[in-house]
Amino acid sequence: MRIFLKAMAIITVIIVLLIVAATQLISTQDIFDQVSTKVEQTTGRTLTVNGELNLKVFPSLLLELNDVHFSNAKGGSKPNMATIDELLIHIPWLSIFSGQLTIEKFVINNPDILLEKTAEGKVNWQFSPLTKSVAKVDSSTKNLPEKSPTSDEKSALPESFDISLGQVEINGGKLTFIDHQSSESKVIDQLSLAISLPSLQKTLNVSGSVRYMAQVFELETSITTPAKAINNQAFSVNVALTSALAKLTYTGEVLQKGQELKGKLSLSGDSVKQLLNWQSIAMDAKAEAFNQFSLSTNMHFASDTLKLSELVVKLDQLAFKGSTAITLSTPLKVVSNIDLGVLNLNPYLPEVSSAEPVKQEPAGQPIVWDDTTLDLSALKSLNAKISIQSSQLFAREIKLGKNDIAFTLDKGIATVQLKSFEGYQGSGSGVVKVNAAKKPYLISSKFELADINAAPLLKDAIGFDKLMGKGQLAWDVSTQGSSQRDFIHHLNGDLKVNFIDGAVKGVNLAAIAKSASSIMQGNLSAVSLDSDFSNAAQTDFAALKAEFMVNNGVANTKNLSLNNPFIRISGTGDIDLPKTTVNLQVKSKMVASTQGQAAESDSSGVEIPIKITGPFHDIKIRPDVSSGAKDKVKDKVKDKLKDKLKGLFG
Repeated sequence: MRIFLKAMAIITVIIVLLIVAATQLISTQDIFDQVSTKVEQTTGRTLTVNGELNLKVFPSLLLELNDVHFSNAKGGSKPNMATIDELLIHIPWLSIFSGQLTIEKFVINNPDILLEKTAEGKVNWQFSPLTKSVAKVDSSTKNLPEKSPTSDEKSALPESFDISLGQVEINGGKLTFIDHQSSESKVIDQLSLAISLPSLQKTLNVSGSVRYMAQVFELETSITTPAKAINNQAFSVNVALTSALAKLTYTGEVLQKGQELKGKLSLSGDSVKQLLNWQSIAMDAKAEAFNQFSLSTNMHFASDTLKLSELVVKLDQLAFKGSTAITLSTPLKVVSNIDLGVLNLNPYLPEVSSAEPVKQEPAGQPIVWDDTTLDLSALKSLNAKISIQSSQLFAREIKLGKNDIAFTLDKGIATVQLKSFEGYQGSGSGVVKVNAAKKPYLISSKFELADINAAPLLKDAIGFDKLMGKGQLAWDVSTQGSSQRDFIHHLNGDLKVNFIDGAVKGVNLAAIAKSASSIMQGNLSAVSLDSDFSNAAQTDFAALKAEFMVNNGVANTKNLSLNNPFIRISGTGDIDLPKTTVNLQVKSKMVASTQGQAAESDSSGVEIPIKITGPFHDIKIRPDVSSGAKDKVKDKVKDKLKDKLKGLFG
């Protein structure tokens, strides 16, 4: 055993002495020249060293290069595409004796890599390998003009050419991308990558991590047959990017010299808010909104158009599916068909400005229309054609059933068409158009709603709870301007209302009419005058009809009618939106017949005029006693009426 150990020790010493002796005979410059020549043959670029060149033997044969420079493409903004503080090249021991230098491993420390696209669209990461092959000249063609090689021929690799770089490690440093066409610049630093390239005909694998905008991304990428990528042929690629913000994966093909992408794309994360904040996009959202998200789709990009089919998007509790196409043009063009399912927008809508309940004052506050100039110019930066369906829709207090909406935006003209919707026990359709192509902006709206339950609809939509009933509601209005005040002042069109079996809350017109009738008949014991809206009072009706014509914000009606079992009401007058005032004259006819609403004669009973006047925040309802009083009754009850009114109103 001792003899065997001695023999092994002697052999080991002999091998070490041979290696040391061999290194004394090898020129470090010769080894670098071989490496530099191979790099130039492979890429068409030069590799130079301004620092020291060292050759180490243990633990492996290692060529150490300091201050290394890799030249840039012609026309680049800097002379070097890459500079490296330290480049370590691991070489198999026996390769130095074979005459064929083999590189086992590259280690690149602190590189400064520049990727750039010129103003003409050329990129500096496309290499032109050098070849030694010389074409034979045919005597029949030697006098023909020489044909310039195409871009494909320049970048094509010889069929027999191959390269094996073994394993490449990149530690530290940064990668800068500059697009001189858009003057855009991006920097990726803290590189920690491992690259494996056994052959140009085998899979290239890249793994590790990088930092971009202070966020670290774990990277796993593979490219099948890099030779095809260099030769501008179709190749497959797998990419996986993972960070604390999101995870992105893409599996697919690169076609048409990199001009076409086709494959499967997925994106997911825990917070949309954090992702947008990372991009310096502020978002003030509720705690339960814009959190977990995911997207999966089949992706196809070609001819500046991105098509997403079998698209599935999830956001918090929402789930969408459909397809979309985005064309990168000026303006941007979007075509989509989306099924929103059950869409609850409430978590994503801003809170009402007044968080605390407002205390009721003796008198309301006047309405003042906002005169702030609106800017709708952003509508001109996008052309869109979007079809949206949902089985249910919730927006603030509005609750809709199945609906079908079409949205188009063309050259600053937006059209929202509600093809059909179900809600509030009824159905309907309508359209809203906004022309923001030039100022003043033009807005029009036309809707027809049938069998609508008015009370919940008006309360949910505009907070109006004074009307109950079911029936038809239709309007066709238009306006123009650049502020809320302008839109109110230039509102024109018509509004039609036809409801049955309901009530007008806040006023009992029958009681007022009865009181007025009692006054004119001298029966003051039955007098009870309502002066303001009261939530406890209401006027029931079997039918309510009205048609308003709107001219410059003033809505005028000449055919307001309300039929009640005890009274019949007709009215005319104006609702002035710019001035926020009401001036309606209502005639209330008491039905004397015991048949009530079924009475056929309109002449039955006593007709009492009633005035509804005042600003929106302080509307008054008064019987117009003077215009309907008879002289003899007026004289008889004058003094008693004064005393009664003093008691009621001080």
